[in-house]
Formats: sequence, C-alpha cells, structure tokens
Amino acid sequence: MRKHTESRRDFLRKGGIAGVAGLSVSLAGCPGADEGAAPADDSTDIDTDAELTEPVPELDFVMPTEGSNAERHELSLLAASSFEEVGFEINRRQLDFETQVSVALVEHDFDINVIGWGGTPERIDPQTFISDLHEGLESNVGPGGRNSPGYDNPEYNEIAAEQFLTVDQDRRQELVYEAQEILARDQPRTYIANEDDMHAYRPGNFQDIVPTMGEGLNSFWNMIEATPVGDRDTLRFGYPTEITSLNPMQDMATPDRQWVRVIYDRLYRVTDEGVPQPWAAADDPTFEDDGETVVVPIREGMTFHDGEPVTAEDIAWSFEYFGEHSVTYGGRMDPVEEVTVTGDHEVTFHLEQAFAPFVANVLAQIYIFPQHVWEDIDDPVDQDDEDYIGSGPYQFDEWRLEEELRLDAFEDHFQAPNVDRIIRVPGADVSTLVRMLEEDEIDMVGATPSVSAQDRLEEDPDVENVFAPTIAFFKFAYNMRNEVMQDVHLRRALSYCVDKHAYVEDMMGGVGTVTHSPIAEVNEFWHNPDVEQFTFDLQAARDELAGAGYGWDDDGRLHYTEDHEPQMFLG
Repeated sequence: MRKHTESRRDFLRKGGIAGVAGLSVSLAGCPGADEGAAPADDSTDIDTDAELTEPVPELDFVMPTEGSNAERHELSLLAASSFEEVGFEINRRQLDFETQVSVALVEHDFDINVIGWGGTPERIDPQTFISDLHEGLESNVGPGGRNSPGYDNPEYNEIAAEQFLTVDQDRRQELVYEAQEILARDQPRTYIANEDDMHAYRPGNFQDIVPTMGEGLNSFWNMIEATPVGDRDTLRFGYPTEITSLNPMQDMATPDRQWVRVIYDRLYRVTDEGVPQPWAAADDPTFEDDGETVVVPIREGMTFHDGEPVTAEDIAWSFEYFGEHSVTYGGRMDPVEEVTVTGDHEVTFHLEQAFAPFVANVLAQIYIFPQHVWEDIDDPVDQDDEDYIGSGPYQFDEWRLEEELRLDAFEDHFQAPNVDRIIRVPGADVSTLVRMLEEDEIDMVGATPSVSAQDRLEEDPDVENVFAPTIAFFKFAYNMRNEVMQDVHLRRALSYCVDKHAYVEDMMGGVGTVTHSPIAEVNEFWHNPDVEQFTFDLQAARDELAGAGYGWDDDGRLHYTEDHEPQMFLG
C-alpha cells in the first residue's frame, strides 16, 4: 500500500487540463407550431405525421438535496431542465441520502434516481458492477438488491452469469466487454462520471495515512494504520451522511459498509491493488478437484468481541447463513454446494464448478458472524442489534443518530488499529465538515470538498489534501418496473440530456472522468473503451424519440403517437 499526496492543481496539470471551462448549455426556444412536431429551435429538423395519443406521464425524478451532495444536486437540476426542454414533465423530488437509498434499493419508488456506487478495492473485479448491479436475479432486483432499475435482459443475464463462472481470464474479459456494450446500448442507467477522491486531513494530528483507490481516506487500511501524533488517542472522522444500518445482513450503502467491515472480519481482505490477502484465513486457499474444492486454513486464537472463540464452525455457519438471508451478497453463495468443517482450523467449500473470482467475490466478501448470537434470530435482515458483536479490529461502543458513532480498538485482534478510538461525525454537508477540519474539531474528511474549498485547504499549512483515483461511478438510474421506463428509446433519449462533461469539468473542477460504462477507465483490464457513448445532445434526444413513435403537441409536451410500440431492449 502506498501514500499518494498531491495538490488538485498538480493532478489537473498532469491530466492535461489547463483550466475549467465555463458552463455552457444551449437550451432550445419556442415550441413548434405544428401538432406532432418537436419544439422548434435552430437545430431541430423532425417531422412526423403520426397522430398523437396520450401524453408521456410525468417522470418522478429523485435527486439529492443540495446539502446532501451539492454537485450532484446541481447536475440533477440542469438535467431536469434538459428533460423538460425535449418535452418531458418532471417532478423534482429532493431527498437526503439515507431516504434516497431506501427509495432506490428497497421501495423502488422512482422513475429516475440519482445516486453513486462506491469503488472499494473489492470492486476492481467486475462482478459487482456487471452482475450485482445489472443481472436480473431475484436477489438483485428485489428489495435491498443492487439492481435498482430492475434491468432483466435475458441476453445480458446469460453473459453476466457466464463471466462469473469463467476461469480463463481472457475469455472472461471478452464477456465483460460484451456486457458493457449491451448496457451502453440499453441504458438502464446513464453512466455519468468516475468521481476521483480529494480528501483532507490534519498531518499534525495523524501520520501514516493510507488513501486507497476508490475510497481515499475512507479506506479500511487507513482506519487501522493511521497513527496518532503525540499523545492523542482518538481519530475524529467526518463524513457528510449518516449511517443507515450497521447490520451486516443489510450492508446496502457504501457509508454503512465502510464501518460494518471494521467490526466484522472476513476470511480475506482485498488490498488497494485489488488482490485478496489472508485475514481471518491463515494462508491462501488450496484448490483441489480441478478447482471445485477449496480448502481454507483458519487463523488460530481469534475471539469475538464478547470473548467467545471464533471457530471453524462459526465460519462455515456464517457463509451458509449469509447465503440464505443476505439481500446484498446472498447470491454470491449460489455456486457453493456445501461448506464443511474439515479440521479444528479448516473449512472446505464444495463448488458446483470452478470459477476464477471465488476468493475475491466470495471468501473476501462475506462476514464472519458469531453463531451463538445470530442462530436464534428469526429475521436477521431486520435485526436491530444493539451490541454489533463481531471479531474485527474495532468493537462497537455507541451510536447516537445524527451525532456520532464511537468504535473502540479491539486490543485482542491480530491486527489491532493504531488508535484507541475512532469517532465518525456525520456533518450536515461537506462544507460544514471542512470548517470543522480547519478549526481542528475533526482530523479527517472522507468526502471531496468543493473546488473553492480545495483551493483554500491547499493554502492551509495545517491541512493536507490527498488524491485517490476511483473505480466508483455516478449515474442516473431508470426504474424499468414502471411502464414509462420500459422503452429503450426513451431511456436513451434521457441519457442524451445529461451533460456529463459539464459535471466533471465545471461542477467537480476536473476531479473525475466522464464515463459511458460502469467499469472505470482506470480499471484497464476490464474497461471496454469502445462502447456507445452518450454525450449531451438535445437534438439526438429528439431524434431518438421521434424515431420511436413519440411526438409533440403545440406546447412542446411529449406524447405517444399511434406509431409508438415500446421496445424494452435493443438488439
């Protein structure tokens, strides 16, 4: 693991960005005079004689509040105006982060939802972004699953399933490339940007900082390796949203996961380079029977936070229990036929067939539970555990909602952290946390400040900015459970209305990369650079709609026509 520190200006200079262009969006003018024609502007040349039928329903556009995420809020408002410019009616519904996660992943109560997916090192392998977020498995599309659009394309599902079980990496790369091409074609989401991290901390308070790709200072490794300067014993960590749940069976939002994983151990931990390394496992696994049998040696001497020993029985039970109940990762256990205890410190996994990413996508993803705590719980997903007993490097102390989460170092852990206590502070917004950092009320901020705040922090001798590239992506999701979103041409038209370049260059100050795929460019082996691209083009949006049997009334309002036949997927 490495420390990488540079100023935002240095980063932009290296990226070849000389300056930030001014925001320039040309919105069309007056509506067309002829019924059935698109609103008229200088570039519009659409004519349809098809008779208009009912108007396209108003779209429920769920977006973050300005306090929750100012940049995404700004892009949402800009996109909403563009949607209206091409004829849609938009209901702008602004929600705080916790509510938005519930609306997106549990209630599925939206037409368009604006949210990002974190880019932890575990996600360098494409399984999460290719399968979990897009494959039409019941565990993915149901409440709590990650496929919030409800995307269920049989052609895509076949490819996503095959890549998961493919051992040959070159063949798997071909499948992942093909999956990205289909996603770009079908647009269940508008893939907007990979948002790099520029986080800040006080070097006079902590040293040995470990920002990692995709997470910056939120890194698991940073939490255990950051070392206090002098006699301080507490790390005060600021983040602009509250935690939704510490129940590992839920584990839906990235801000939750970042803290669940320090309380609960896993057999393997993925490094900042995406490589699984032994953690609760004593060594690398042994593969037998052509990869269909995987033997894992278990570290000796581990205990849970309540003093009970961590046994091989706990670990085998945890994997089967998680596979049965987890809404997020339960599907990872589908290829596993059985987990058996084959020694006092050994667990063996029997697979239906060998597959390459088993260590990274199963053994390094599932938490170790104390069986004696969880075995009698009827509904583990809804369990409100006030103790949160795991075996990880931190143990739960106290959680005061919207005030702070306190975790104490677990001194009996084989890799106990360098700080005695960590306090997570959920600020009202990033600017509030930045002010708290400047005033030495907190030690680190795990979110990217505004461009002006970054400039100010660079001039502060008591603060240091760190940069970390990301594989995370920010997107608009389209709820294909709703009839209005079941037309691929409508989704594609909406994607043409999103100004990705303005978002990255103007709103993010160049700290990020425009994307047209869920796999980031920095993830070179898995990223397909040749997928169809959707750049801001209102004329292309109108062309897409007109060609699919939509028309406009005299007020520029979008209607279906008698020629309209919805098409769920292309191809």
